[in-house]
Amino acid sequence: MLLIAGGVGITPMRALFETLPGGPGDITLLYRAGAEEQLVLRAELEAIAAERQAGLHYLLGRSDDAHDPLAPRSLLTLVPDLVEHDVYLCGPPGMSDATRAAVLRAGVPAGRVHSECFSF
Repeated sequence: MLLIAGGVGITPMRALFETLPGGPGDITLLYRAGAEEQLVLRAELEAIAAERQAGLHYLLGRSDDAHDPLAPRSLLTLVPDLVEHDVYLCGPPGMSDATRAAVLRAGVPAGRVHSECFSF
């Protein structure tokens, strides 16, 4: 199971990260933020990751043509067996749309991609 969160999308992903069934190594959370100080719930996420033996990666910084942490190649580097995962993503519309497209380009079947957008 792969969870991808950006912005306020971390709130529902935090709940899933803690409660989804799965054993050690079955769940990975990718948390996208512009800078380290924008990470919320960090201590809770790290405690959950440690307790569940789950993966947790912070994807920080701005995206540009040279580096997009949510591009297919970047995702496959972080999660080599990505195509075998169900993917849940939640974030602002632009991030959610781009990430959904990237996950599909990486080979995840459309029926395994679940997304929710948050905007203000």
